[in-house]
Order: sequence, then C-alpha cells, then structure tokens
Amino acid sequence: MSPPRRRPSRIPGLARRALAGLQRVANDVGSGRREAAIMVGAFALYSAVRALGRTNIAEGLRNAEQLERIQRRLGIDVEARVQRFFLRHRLGMPVWNALYLGSQLVVMPMNLFLVHRYRRNSWPFVRNLALISWTAGLVWYAAKPTAPPRLRSAEIVDTVSSQTTLQLDSRLVRSLYNPVAAMPSLHVGMSPIAAWALIRLTPWTWTQALGYAYPALVTVAVVVTGNHYVLDVAGGLAVVLPAVAVAGCLSPPDRGTARA
Repeated sequence: MSPPRRRPSRIPGLARRALAGLQRVANDVGSGRREAAIMVGAFALYSAVRALGRTNIAEGLRNAEQLERIQRRLGIDVEARVQRFFLRHRLGMPVWNALYLGSQLVVMPMNLFLVHRYRRNSWPFVRNLALISWTAGLVWYAAKPTAPPRLRSAEIVDTVSSQTTLQLDSRLVRSLYNPVAAMPSLHVGMSPIAAWALIRLTPWTWTQALGYAYPALVTVAVVVTGNHYVLDVAGGLAVVLPAVAVAGCLSPPDRGTARA
C-alpha cells in the first residue's frame, strides 16, 4: 500500500498573495492632497513619538559616553577637532547651521513635493523609502536613546543655539523634539532621498552635481554644529540602505517622464 500523499503547503501561496497585496498598496498613488496628508501625518507622528523619549536624558548621556569610547578605540573621535577647525577659520558656520535646520524642515518637504508633482512614476518609491526610514529610526531611538555631542562635551559648542535665534535647549523646542535621538542621524540617512531625486530626476548638470554632493554636505553640517557623532552618520546610513532595498522591492524606482 502506497503512503498517503502530502497536501502541498499553502504557506508559499499565501505569502505570494500577501506580498502582491502589499505591493499594490505600496504602488497606489492618490491625489496630491491625499499624498500630502499621508506624509504630513506620518512626519507629525514620527516627531510626536520621537519626542516621547526626551525624558531619557540620563540614559542618552550614558549611551553617548559609550559611543565616544567606541569612537576613541576606532580613532574616529574627531567631532571637537573638526568643529574647532571650522570655527577658527570661519568656514561658513551660518551656512552649516542653516543646512542642519533646513535639511529636514525645508529640503525634504520640497523634494517630496517636486517628486510627486513632476515624477509621479517615482513617487511610490520615494514615499515608501521615507516612511520605512522614519519607522526604523523610531525603533532605534526607543531602543537606544543617545545624546548629541553638544550635550556631552564642554569642548563642543552648540552653534545653532549660539549663532542663530533658535535655542535647541529651550523649553519650547524640547517640547517638540527629542534631544537624545542623535543615533541614528536621519539628517544624513534621509539625505540620499534628496540626492537620488536630484541625480535621477533632474536634467541639469548642476543639480545632478549637487545631488552627488548633498549627503556629504549634510554630514559636515551635522558634525560641525555639534549635533551628531561620526557613528551617528553610519547609523543613519545603516537604517536607510536596507530601507532602499525594501522600498525598491515593493515599488521599484522609475525615472518616468516629467509631467507637463
């Protein structure tokens, strides 16, 4: 008597259908108002959840101290020296302060708007990449709150607060953001989104050149203003690079054609 035949597993089929459904959702593009509401709501939620960790100052300082020890062993504890060099030689600190503040609050929203408006075929990839990166960043902030170097070291100046009208440690500002969310640096981590759009979706040589330089410029800005360690930069890229792979699987980037 032959043994009973096994029924084929339904799990692969269910997984394929689930992935297909996820890809349909990921590639859905609504009206400008709907997409704007999604991104504004997601960023507001990201900011609100991120701000919930602001009371973990002591833990954030301990984790920053641990990060400094790792950097010393690796020979990359350069934040204080780099900032002193820029301050001593007056190497455009107003520009770096403005870039630190504007990279997330101005450049990123403008970039998202332009991609949705003029390169609609590429919008799902860029939108999903931003959403995945924000979510991954929140998980890291919750698991390992880390203070920025300006709160840890007397050698490092808070140039944004000392050279602009915005006081990062004021009660109002601290009520809106988490001062111990330095690791990972999503300023740097999210900068490739803007860079990708400039390189892939614009026809001008100068904007493409700016795209190639933009992540490096943001990296300089976050370090010389005293807001991130070198390893925070690496952490930001460690969040976004897998997010690129996931977003590309769900909604492959497409150069598309410009809208009239």
